[in-house]
Amino acid sequence: MKIVHIIESFAGGSFSFLVKLTNKMSNNEHIIIHGIREDTPKNFQKYFPEKTKFYKWNSAVREINPKKDFLALIELVRILKSINDIDVIHLHSSKAGFLGRLSAKILGYESRVIYTSHGVSFLREDISKFKKKIFISLEKLAYLLGGQVIACSKSESEIFNKYGIQAKYINNGIDCNSNILRNKKKLNEILIGTVGRITYAKNPQLFNQIAKKFLYRKDVKFLWIGDGELRKELNSPNIKITGWVDLEKVKNYLIDLDIYISTSLWEGLPLSVLEAMCFSKPLILSNCVGNKDLVISGYNGFLFNNFKEAIEKLNNLIENKSKLEILGLNSKKLVKEKFTIDKMVKEYENLYKTISKNY
Repeated sequence: MKIVHIIESFAGGSFSFLVKLTNKMSNNEHIIIHGIREDTPKNFQKYFPEKTKFYKWNSAVREINPKKDFLALIELVRILKSINDIDVIHLHSSKAGFLGRLSAKILGYESRVIYTSHGVSFLREDISKFKKKIFISLEKLAYLLGGQVIACSKSESEIFNKYGIQAKYINNGIDCNSNILRNKKKLNEILIGTVGRITYAKNPQLFNQIAKKFLYRKDVKFLWIGDGELRKELNSPNIKITGWVDLEKVKNYLIDLDIYISTSLWEGLPLSVLEAMCFSKPLILSNCVGNKDLVISGYNGFLFNNFKEAIEKLNNLIENKSKLEILGLNSKKLVKEKFTIDKMVKEYENLYKTISKNY
């Protein structure tokens, strides 16, 4: 099959998802039409199958900008017209989801379209109610243009359905074969960390507030794996920020964590949390869409709704170190049961085959 992937948000979790999907389906022909962001890996080509073709989507920008979005639409139509014998068009993230479905409609490809939002735009908490209504309206309009909507978690699909957008879900998955143990040099320290771009969505203010609460504990440290525009929000002296690192270094940092924490305001189904689960990390996650699909309370971690609950849950684990290992092992067990890359790829492959046979 010839599969065209369209992705404006060519970084972070969306990037990792596409890397995993294409490598597991390397017997197919993959073409990636992509934007570029600050945190897009400079040598991104090396992560994909050797025969993957790339088209840079120069006009694509994240935020709504009528003039630039019109140019991005024209550019996308032009690129798609130049590609022959397309079997499937897979759209990744909200901007690509809207412009991609509009382009497909213009070219008569609407029956070949799949849209995976990776955290749909109207979940954002950093926008006004008016702007949220615009995002909801745009998602509804794009839904009418055709294609199948695939959420990456059950809770995300429920949000789509709430607004009258019929969505199925395929859980994100990872390849979990790790038996690596934590660095023995740091076994007397409790290291609590997270992975991601330092943005409003990840709520670095709360992460910083939590870290400050533990300043009195010299044996408790915090780690933010990543970088971003809100880096200055993380000013507590017990927080280390790694800056941008490649995927292999992210895994190396994850190995050293004792507890994985997420303070996110919204998610799709975070791959970074799945990776932490694979490395047997207990979870303390904010109770938001995406995160809530990954925690069985008391089994592999806990959800929290506010600062006070986060501190209570963390203290519970820090003072009961035997729980760290038990909950961590359960995290790995859960990810192997429900969130494997093979399960995810099989479901997408079946969907691709169904679409390619139907036109």
